Amino acid sequence: MSKHAKTWWGQRFIEALEDFTDSGRLQRGRSYSTDNRIKQWLLKDGKVEAKLRGNINPYFGVYKEPTYKVSVQMTHLSEAQWQKIIQKLTQRASFIARLLLNEIPENIENVFADLGVHLLPNDYRDFKVACDCPDYEVPCKHIAGVCYRLAGQLDQDPFLLFEMRGLAPEKLLQELASSPLGKVLSDAKSGATVELAPVASFYTRPVMIEPPQEISLKGFWQGQHPLPKSIEPVQAATIPAMLIKKGGDFPAFWQKQSSFIEVMEDFYVRMRKTTLKGV
Repeated sequence: MSKHAKTWWGQRFIEALEDFTDSGRLQRGRSYSTDNRIKQWLLKDGKVEAKLRGNINPYFGVYKEPTYKVSVQMTHLSEAQWQKIIQKLTQRASFIARLLLNEIPENIENVFADLGVHLLPNDYRDFKVACDCPDYEVPCKHIAGVCYRLAGQLDQDPFLLFEMRGLAPEKLLQELASSPLGKVLSDAKSGATVELAPVASFYTRPVMIEPPQEISLKGFWQGQHPLPKSIEPVQAATIPAMLIKKGGDFPAFWQKQSSFIEVMEDFYVRMRKTTLKGV
């Protein structure tokens, strides 16, 4: 499995390319996904058009550094197919929640499979690619480089995958947000930031109370009210962490291979155990 992409959907995108391309060609293609190689990048209406710096190669008659034009797109689903898919997506709370948190659910392909289609690419027939370099093999290393770069962008914005399949991200978000659960989650995600108010102290101030007029020795040691015979078990605290989940598993500042949300969940659990030990 390729590690060039971080998310599972980005890796699946690259795996489809690796299934019908030899590993040596792909290895060379990875080096063409960097800013040093890509001179121009335009992703519009589900189609990537890029210009890449090539190499001087006298064997192909190339004696000065060339610039190659590359285009990559995926086959689009029809409008009727998307309407049926959206209808099924808005009926599942788990799908709405994950998508509005900028993630693709692992079982989303089940919705597409019911209609005989798929969202993620399966083989070369899902791609439409072109490059004006002299290499007759498809995909060439320049096309592979663009695909690797696109996989990295899918990590940051999974809605690009829907756009590559012919559905505008704005339309999908609008349909999700208009559902009952989507309205609640959209309000929580796009809600205004609460303004911070100054406080006099970081600690709770003691409140002075008047002592009772009469204090008995028994009441002093045993209290004014009897203790309860049974104590309800303490339930584990749940932390919604909406602010952290807004950025998804791989926010822009997170450069590691592991999920940012999973790391923070582990951090919260360890902090909670440490805090309870000190109580």
